[in-house]
Amino acid sequence: MEQVTLTRKELYDLVWAEPLSRLAKKYKISDNGLRKICKRMNIPIPAMGHWQKIQYGKLIIVYYK
Repeated sequence: MEQVTLTRKELYDLVWAEPLSRLAKKYKISDNGLRKICKRMNIPIPAMGHWQKIQYGKLIIVYYK
């Protein structure tokens, strides 16, 4: 298996560009594993329903903890 190295910025951009489940399949890792990597690197992830709201043109409000 080929190892992929991403910077924090690159991973942040990927996480906010498409759903974690799709990214996980692309990089052959579980979505929970990807979520843990984001947590370790202090990268906020989209809330539940984020991508459905975008799909249906709803207003999205992002809260940071």
